[in-house]
Amino acid sequence: MLLKSIFSAVLASVAVLVSAQDLLPVSIPQTATPQDKNILNHLDASITAGSTGLGFDFAMPVGEYIQIRTGAAFFPHIKLKMTYGLEMTGDNSVTEGTTSFEKAARVLKETTGREVSPEVSMWAVPQYNNFKLLIDVFPFRDHRWHVTAGFYLGNRNFATAYNRTEDMPNLLSVNLYNHLVDKLKEGGDVFTWEGEAVSIPDQLKQAALRNGYIGVPFGILKNDVVKDGQVVYHKGETYYVMPGKDNMIHTEGYINKFKPYIGFGYGGHLFKGSDTMISFDAGVMFWGGSPRLVTHDGVDLVHDLPKIRGSVGRTVDFVKTFTVFPVINLRLTQRIF
Repeated sequence: MLLKSIFSAVLASVAVLVSAQDLLPVSIPQTATPQDKNILNHLDASITAGSTGLGFDFAMPVGEYIQIRTGAAFFPHIKLKMTYGLEMTGDNSVTEGTTSFEKAARVLKETTGREVSPEVSMWAVPQYNNFKLLIDVFPFRDHRWHVTAGFYLGNRNFATAYNRTEDMPNLLSVNLYNHLVDKLKEGGDVFTWEGEAVSIPDQLKQAALRNGYIGVPFGILKNDVVKDGQVVYHKGETYYVMPGKDNMIHTEGYINKFKPYIGFGYGGHLFKGSDTMISFDAGVMFWGGSPRLVTHDGVDLVHDLPKIRGSVGRTVDFVKTFTVFPVINLRLTQRIF
């Protein structure tokens, strides 16, 4: 009888515990959300300034230690002045204190009334614009240091150079004189008046043919230059740049559109407790070889000429060093959400 009473009490206690358990809240396992994994849960907007120009970018995390960044950079159109001297392609001797160029200028003045100056200036203008897609990896928990890989995608024509507007009348005079020399070489009539050829003294003809054209000596060509399937300049010749049919001298700079990038950076909050951050990026953009600087008549100043004198030569020597482009940028970042 006693055992039966004890067994009944145990059963009653178990029933009470089961009933109580049914009243307790049940914990149901939940799948982690993207916000829990730090994926696309905030957006940073930045303005940038540095060697790639002025720009902006937007960044979002794709994990605890990785963010993806995209934006664009635009290089200001800063004009750099270059000056070069005009010379004769033939005889450049000095007789009685007068150069062959000065004699040619005097002939042009006496026959056409136009003057020609011995110097011409050009403007070199960068037009370097890029879209970028970069991935930042933060190797440390404080997210201050980051390493970056990605690419820049921009215009192929990264720079242009052209003569100043003030020098266009001078280049028109150069073209006019060179046309006279062409006519003399062809043996045709240089001037006509009411259908009759105007005679030119033989001494003047011989001097013009001996002195040659007016141009800018850029250097000795190290290979043939082919344009439209024909050799226009031969290896070993002195290359003289002359105005084109539009009476202008201009050069275009070319690089690859697609440029891989690797680099690193460091940053942190601008002020303690602030959502504004400041950081820097440093790295290299791979251009895929030296740029091409091609004149209006098809000569590549980087690859066709080993050495160019004067301010133009110094500019070309500077540009040809950039098989990779150094990137140093400062970023000011604001958390959007």
